[in-house]
Parts: sequence; C-alpha cells; structure tokens
Amino acid sequence: MSQSNQNMASKYLRAIAERRIKDGEVEFDRVSLSLDDSEWNKGYLKALEGLLVTFKTNNGKHLYLQRKELEDQKIRKKFKEEIKKHSINELHEDFDRGFFSGLMDYFTIAEQSKSSRRSK
Repeated sequence: MSQSNQNMASKYLRAIAERRIKDGEVEFDRVSLSLDDSEWNKGYLKALEGLLVTFKTNNGKHLYLQRKELEDQKIRKKFKEEIKKHSINELHEDFDRGFFSGLMDYFTIAEQSKSSRRSK
C-alpha cells in the first residue's frame, strides 16, 4: 500500500477508533476509491468496511470486536498477536492477509488513540 493510501487509511481508522462515524464514512469512501483491485487490497477494504458496519450499527449484532476491545489489556494483546500472525502467514491467501492487516492497523491506531486521550 502506498504511503498516501496508508495515510488515508490511518485517518479512517482514527475516526472509527474515536467513534466519529460520519468522518469515517467520508474517509472510507476516499480509501475505497484510491486502492487498486488487488486481492490484498480487497481484503483490507473488507476489514475497514466491517469495522464501519460494526460501529455504525451498534445494535449487538456485530459486537464481538467491541467486546474484545473492551476486555483487559492481556486479552487484547493476545488477540492482536493472533491477528498479526494471520496477517503475515504466507499460507493465507492475499485477501485474508489484507483483511487481517486491516484489523491489525485498527488495533494499533485504537491503542494510540486511547493513549492520547488518557494523556490529555
């Protein structure tokens, strides 16, 4: 992923982590228009879309991620390590590695966002 696409994805993920859904929708559109049609990008985009749906609906149907996110730091760390393994495992297809990379990026940005909110 190019640096400019990574920057757009980071803006999107930051908006989602901070629950700024409207901003996230705008950034998601930018990211989806900028990525080429590779399998890795399709997987990455599907992960971003899933995050948007999860936090936009907020009705319990897509709560697995939210529950994991709210649990203690040890469980969150273990979950993140598991996602990272999938994101780099060459036995997975490009789509899957892209998908898990999108989730990995989300958790990284969500942690940064929480840290910056605590320090304010």
